[in-house]
Amino acid sequence: MTVTTFTENTDRPALGIILMIIGIASFAIMDAIIKWLTADYPVSQVVSLRSWFGLPLLFLIALHSDGLAGFKTRRPLAHVGRFFLVLVLSFGFFWALSQMKLIDAVAITFAAPILIAALSVPMLQESVGLHRWVAIGVGFFGVIIMLRPGMGVFQWAGVVALGSVLSYSLLMITTRVLKSTETTATLLFYPQMGMSLIGALFTPFYWVSPNLSDLGLFALTGVFGSVGVLCVTHAFRLAPVATISPFEYTALIWATLLGFMLWGELPDTYTVVGAVFVISSGLYIIYRETIKNGRARPRLPSMSPDDTGQ
Repeated sequence: MTVTTFTENTDRPALGIILMIIGIASFAIMDAIIKWLTADYPVSQVVSLRSWFGLPLLFLIALHSDGLAGFKTRRPLAHVGRFFLVLVLSFGFFWALSQMKLIDAVAITFAAPILIAALSVPMLQESVGLHRWVAIGVGFFGVIIMLRPGMGVFQWAGVVALGSVLSYSLLMITTRVLKSTETTATLLFYPQMGMSLIGALFTPFYWVSPNLSDLGLFALTGVFGSVGVLCVTHAFRLAPVATISPFEYTALIWATLLGFMLWGELPDTYTVVGAVFVISSGLYIIYRETIKNGRARPRLPSMSPDDTGQ
């Protein structure tokens, strides 16, 4: 599900911004389609078909990036662990989408940079200063606002969504650990391949035969997910992190528009206020990391199930 994004030719920021916006829009459309499909199909089937349709395109992306030699791995057991993280992430987030407003689920995913920053201390022995710890605290406060503790049916769905964000964050940590020995092809392709195999084993027990139009929607989840991965990856290669990272939050715009058009949903006060805290915290963490490194360094985009090749 995930791709390490390197800022390699940081001299085309306008194109990088355009690709970032397209990629984030693709992920939002995929999420909306998945939410639509989970109304009639088991989450396990949605996860599996998403993986099956996305696998060929993801293979081509990985092949273009690293060639056939790029699929060799020195750390097969590490990829098994990453697969289980993707499994938890996929089922958790897709189930949460089926229970929550699209905008609520998407807003909670913005906690990913905050969790990654916090986890990098015990797991990567990275140094996080007072400024970033304050930003992390502010971000978690925003998440609590969005979860509305004790205030209704969406509470547990929100907790599950946050759990999927935690899985994603751990996945990003493993990507940082493995980036010195593993290629983009292995990090992209193997989790999705594992999801496809699991789907082939278990989905027949929960299978609901899709009609032709829904089958087309399943195919589109794979297409939009792969397009999103491709666009976001190249965006980070074409422009500095600090330039394009804020455009990740355009997901809120797409989620609001799609949620309103398809289900008549609008964000409530809790989501808006919480999102302001979370986004402000995330942007400040990006700023501090850019200042600390002196220049844009490898960074991982905010969460979407397809960022990791699910």
